[in-house]
Amino acid sequence: MPELIWEGKDAVINYHHSLPVRELKIDQDESLSPEPSLDDNLIIEGDNIEVLKSLIPKFASKIDVIYIDPPYNTGNENWVYNDNLNSPQIKSWLGNVVGKEDLQRHDKWLCMMYPRLVLARELLSESGVIFISIDDNEVHNLNQLLNEIFGEPNSISTLIVKMSHLSGVKMSHIDKGLAKLKEYVLIFSKNKNNILINPVYEKSSWKEAFNRYRSVLIRDENDSENLNKWSVMPLGAFTKKANLNIKDQEALENFYYSNASRIFRTATNDSEEFTKLPKDNKFREVLTKTGLKKYAFKGEEVLFASNKIKDNGENDKTISSILGDIWMDIGINNLHNEGYISFQNGKKPLKLIKNLISMCSHKSSLILDFFAGSGTTGHAVLEMNKEDGGNRKFILIQQPEESEEASKQNFKNIFEITTARIRHCIEGVKTAKDPKLQEGLGGSFTVVKLGEVLHLNTLFLEKDLPSYEALASYLFYHTTNQALSNVTENASHYIGKTANYKLYLIYSADKEKLKHHDYALSRSKLEQILKDCDNGYQALIYAVTIYVDNKSIKSLMEKEKYTKKPIICQIPYQYLQINSANVLNNLEDSED
Repeated sequence: MPELIWEGKDAVINYHHSLPVRELKIDQDESLSPEPSLDDNLIIEGDNIEVLKSLIPKFASKIDVIYIDPPYNTGNENWVYNDNLNSPQIKSWLGNVVGKEDLQRHDKWLCMMYPRLVLARELLSESGVIFISIDDNEVHNLNQLLNEIFGEPNSISTLIVKMSHLSGVKMSHIDKGLAKLKEYVLIFSKNKNNILINPVYEKSSWKEAFNRYRSVLIRDENDSENLNKWSVMPLGAFTKKANLNIKDQEALENFYYSNASRIFRTATNDSEEFTKLPKDNKFREVLTKTGLKKYAFKGEEVLFASNKIKDNGENDKTISSILGDIWMDIGINNLHNEGYISFQNGKKPLKLIKNLISMCSHKSSLILDFFAGSGTTGHAVLEMNKEDGGNRKFILIQQPEESEEASKQNFKNIFEITTARIRHCIEGVKTAKDPKLQEGLGGSFTVVKLGEVLHLNTLFLEKDLPSYEALASYLFYHTTNQALSNVTENASHYIGKTANYKLYLIYSADKEKLKHHDYALSRSKLEQILKDCDNGYQALIYAVTIYVDNKSIKSLMEKEKYTKKPIICQIPYQYLQINSANVLNNLEDSED
């Protein structure tokens, strides 16, 4: 596969490894939740690359859908490269607006995107999908970048989305070139073999959707399942037989609608199951390699009109056409009203995000947007939950950048715009034009800000110690390379397990509590852990204070008939020697 080369690539290719993990600290005052927590919808303030790295201990391989709308690098966005790497060349880029005349603007954009996409991939679940909006300026570079990071076989599609009209300024420049009406959405998966695409529909009329459906299946009244007794009647003759007034369009469409499971057309299917069939006037049942039952007529696949009618529940059925990779119906005319928030030239249509999320998710999916902007992704999740009773959750990341648009609306920065929109969506705005927004969609969110860096070598030098959950998640991930979803401080000190190990953390964020013997690994504490850690597991214990020696450990193992010697790591000191990610491999055969 061809490799994409750009200025600065060598400096950023391993940048994500050098980034520290910082504690995710809940802001109780800014949250809109009865019980703010990291398991709630999250709106996180901070530089997205720092936040992405800090999400990994809790959310690695847990995100189902990522949608981002990064800078398009048009030269008019006033974005500034701000990743302060230890590279003289990149340091010279810092603080300078990336404009149209910048000969390195594509290099800077690729340097900005690369490490973020690497971290995004680490956060995606094995069946996860990422959607990225982009335009002509960087679409080709982005596609190649994604091929490198996700693998070319994991490319799903590139959508073309109509995002503009031929009007205003666009019309005044048509003598200089073709007016740009489209944008793209690049779609990649973590592992294409694990994904299932849900069809996306657009509303249609019967005439538009079914103008090629001109045949009606006639079944034998006494033997309806016998394919040998099936016959075909032209749709015109079928309509005439029903004595319908063909000028009464409503009555005609109702009639077609009620017979949609019988009205059909045929289409060529190149699979072996169909190509080997004779081209006669018989119906045949075909079982595909995936176990799907289909019908054939004259050797072609039978497509029923009913397959294009989407059932929305409660007798709400819509004639729909399945969308391909060109989307013309998104609609951008009332975009400025969505969310009751202004976000000039940066707001994405709610319908677009909902369609994308619905393609590769389920009702309990976790959705991430790390260029959150006005918060459309969060709005989409809340609205989808309201519509189908789902329990999707979102994580929105937005840097508190100052902007002229924010100041016009009396906000300090863009992060305040993000939170304001989500608050409007949940609580409702009586003066909003959207009826759904007037009522409010319900839900909650927790505001999170980045805390101190989790450096174990300076753990007790910090004014505030990290929370039990933060340290447990950090240690668990760096020890096992797996995310720790839910953990709270408990009497047993157990935090999680892998196939062969149970992990324990004896710690408190309260420095005074740490002085108490209950927060030391004593003989009685170790005995309690060994009793808990049976059934073939090996105990891995992290503790600040350790009061047991090899003699005590050996006698307890004999007493509890525990055959696998526990691995005991004192933090921060021994942790630094072991250095986490390989601890289990390094110590698996240790006897000392």
